[in-house]
Amino acid sequence: MRPVALSSSPWLIDSARAQLYRALRPWLAPLYADRSRRVLWMGLFSVSVSFVLTLVAPLWLLALGPVLLGVPHLVADARYLVVLPKLHERGALAVLAALPLVATGFGAPAFISLLSLVPAVLMARASPGRKAVGLTAWAALTAVAFAWETQFLLAFLHLHNLIALGWWWALRPRTKQAAWVPAVVLAGTAFLLAGGAEPIISALGGWQAPGSGTSFAEFVETASPPGLGASLALRLVLSFAFLQSVHYALWLRLVPEDARVRPAPRPFRATWDALVADFGLPLLAVFVGLTLFIALWGLVDLASARWGYLRLAAFHGYLELAVAALFLVERKRPSAC
Repeated sequence: MRPVALSSSPWLIDSARAQLYRALRPWLAPLYADRSRRVLWMGLFSVSVSFVLTLVAPLWLLALGPVLLGVPHLVADARYLVVLPKLHERGALAVLAALPLVATGFGAPAFISLLSLVPAVLMARASPGRKAVGLTAWAALTAVAFAWETQFLLAFLHLHNLIALGWWWALRPRTKQAAWVPAVVLAGTAFLLAGGAEPIISALGGWQAPGSGTSFAEFVETASPPGLGASLALRLVLSFAFLQSVHYALWLRLVPEDARVRPAPRPFRATWDALVADFGLPLLAVFVGLTLFIALWGLVDLASARWGYLRLAAFHGYLELAVAALFLVERKRPSAC
């Protein structure tokens, strides 16, 4: 959707950030100049904040995260998985993969949604042998989804939060230090699954979220498999709250930081201009309007707004999976912007 003329006039927030940077330059200069170091510390900070919020207010994290950050994270999905790699320009591939994804939004079962992987594999620029491996993986997933759909959906709900971690790792070559980010994510998840968080949350009163229109018990009932046991189900939902927050942070902060050509942080005005260049102003206005609509809906009925967003976003996990299948079969690294 490029080119679009980018304006060089600064925004007030950019001027304020520039002044702050000048004041903190002795401490921030190494992070400003070195993208790898900046992304590492940004990743560790984001994961730490997600973990602390899981301990302090897990119910609010579950209730508010999708309503406030869901649509922007869908836009990031579309931008970094489709627009910037120019997959939307591969006409037949884009159309055929999109049809099962659209059907997902209308309540199609999981085995239909997984059909989005078929054109991604068959139309990949790869050898027949690699395509055969991809189709075999799709067939195995489809068989599981068809035979045990409820279990498949629950497993996919939890595991898809880790897909963003894989995408972030695949986007650029990584240093050994970068492994600290997934290591801390796994350590935090293990702590939650082992039950270490429950005494802390109880002491802080984090199980309740007055005015949210929901309870932690409802999340345990809907986001854990039946027969799992009360303690393990609760811990699984806590890990989901943590990993969902990490998922948003990866798509909204780390992936954009890594993906752009410019190694230094980009001004907010330039970020907006780049979004306009990628999507066009009318479509971007739709995204902004949808974000505001769901946020305002949440002020009226938070629980309904969350479920409304989840129905809207049902396709995105399969989109991430389909594009991952394409790049794996083609043995390509996703294009940077």
